[in-house]
Amino acid sequence: MSLLSASVTWLGLGLTLDTAGLVTYGLATLPCRETVREEDAEGVCCLARRTAWVLGCLGMTAFVVGSVYLVLHVTRFR
Repeated sequence: MSLLSASVTWLGLGLTLDTAGLVTYGLATLPCRETVREEDAEGVCCLARRTAWVLGCLGMTAFVVGSVYLVLHVTRFR
């Protein structure tokens, strides 16, 4: 696998995980409305926010790895 294809793969994975984290965090705020009991809403929101945080961290890590591969590809052929 070339460095360019590896970088594109890792960048795509990073962006996908970051998007999943944003969607998860957005969905975490939905049950925090007045129509749900506060105890139930806090339990769901806490778990969803933690999941969103982990997805965001994994996404940023993949994005950094992809960026490093891209820099290695650019400096290798110039």
